[in-house]
Amino acid sequence: MKSANFPLFSPFKPEKSLVNMFHVLFIVIMLVFGGPLLVGAYFSESATFLAACLVMLFAVAGWYLFWVGKYYQTIFFELKDDEVTWKRGVWFRKTGIVPYDRITNIDIYQGPLMRHFGFSSIKLQTAGYSAQARSEITLEGIAAAEELRETIRSLIRESRRVSGSSDATGSLSRPHAPPQSEPVLLGELRAIRLLLERIEKKS
Repeated sequence: MKSANFPLFSPFKPEKSLVNMFHVLFIVIMLVFGGPLLVGAYFSESATFLAACLVMLFAVAGWYLFWVGKYYQTIFFELKDDEVTWKRGVWFRKTGIVPYDRITNIDIYQGPLMRHFGFSSIKLQTAGYSAQARSEITLEGIAAAEELRETIRSLIRESRRVSGSSDATGSLSRPHAPPQSEPVLLGELRAIRLLLERIEKKS
């Protein structure tokens, strides 16, 4: 299945609205933790303490605004003919590769904020991570999640068709030995019968 939105060997990024969701989450965190801090500093009647709290909150907000833009610029996903690759990270760069023949589950997750901003996350689970009940890779900020899932599924089928069937661990299954023909089986039975007859005569 060829996809116009997710062609092979063409890195793609999450939706830009992913950053807007991060903004909402950051504001909620600031209200939950920074709000009580400012209220306490205000009623403490200490101008120095209040000023210190304001400076700290502005510093945190400035650091966040710098980080979130840089972080979004570093996120890339890419579909190849035999694997999914990803990379992200501002100060610590992370990259990963997930071969198609190791993928066991493809789950789509969409929370309330994701639904509001119109995107989902796709979680790819492999045989090695199934026992840990967590995904090996998450493709976040995907608007056409169903299309991407079907594209990955078709690539998995194509990869296994070319390389052979895959077992639960993602390694190639060993081909079953062809059944023996009837003449061979009859010959073995005759040999066993003759051996039993010789044993009976000797006894």
